[in-house]
Amino acid sequence: MVLSIIICTYNRLDFLKKCIDSILKQISTNDDIEIVIVDNNSNDETKKYINNLNSNYINYYLETKQGLSHARNTGIEKSNGDFLAFVDDDATIDDKWLKSLQHHLKKQNINHIYGGPIFPNFEVKCPKWIDEGYFIRKFKNSDGFLDKLTAQDGFSGGNMCIPKNIFDMVGFFNTDLGMQGKKMGLGEESELFFRIHNQIKEVKLYNINNMSITHFEAKFKLEKKYLKDRISLSSYQFTNRLISENNLKSKVMIYGKLIKQTIELLCNLILSLFITKRKFRYLKNYWVILGILKSIKN
Repeated sequence: MVLSIIICTYNRLDFLKKCIDSILKQISTNDDIEIVIVDNNSNDETKKYINNLNSNYINYYLETKQGLSHARNTGIEKSNGDFLAFVDDDATIDDKWLKSLQHHLKKQNINHIYGGPIFPNFEVKCPKWIDEGYFIRKFKNSDGFLDKLTAQDGFSGGNMCIPKNIFDMVGFFNTDLGMQGKKMGLGEESELFFRIHNQIKEVKLYNINNMSITHFEAKFKLEKKYLKDRISLSSYQFTNRLISENNLKSKVMIYGKLIKQTIELLCNLILSLFITKRKFRYLKNYWVILGILKSIKN
């Protein structure tokens, strides 16, 4: 089997239905594909719904250990594909997603990881002070390999395709990181890509712009406290990964980023007095600095 599409889900049946439907619409009868649903302890009717679908393409598994990383690791273990694609349960794949990915998978290059853009579907209108661009994740303006610095941080876990053999070499997702039920968590994808970058030098990350998804952004994700906590935590984890390398290059990167963020913060602070959306950029820089300083202090 060539491709396994892994969807981990937790009590989001309405979203899951739309996600699965968007994938099934793109699968042809001769496609060598499976959809792996990993139910992370849902207490809604997820299992019943999957069983009623009675689809030859779908395999259902239950993971009782709470946490997205646990669920993703179960998906890796149970998948039969040579390539494993991960799609968030509250996302839908866009019209050319599967065709564009299959085009590259035909080359069967086990040293290439693929990913694409993520566009937001807001539950409520995005407040004027927030730059909507923060919720758009694009890695390049055209198809092609990511540069080394971007590749070190990797693609978003909600839309990526990784050869299964890579997990055999570097290990699975870190279960100490990532979402656990409704508890905020992140960093499991970045930590995985950090290991891949350091352990397998020949691996390259390839951006496919048509391999795009639309991701639901809930109302609470537009609240200032949530944004602050998420951005600061991401910055803290990024700095910790660099500190763990304990070399001169890493130290230069840390302090270089701190200086860069500080300069941008001051510029955006001034501009925020005149341009509404600059307020978000100012706060974002400030929250990134908080994460860096916390990591250095610890």
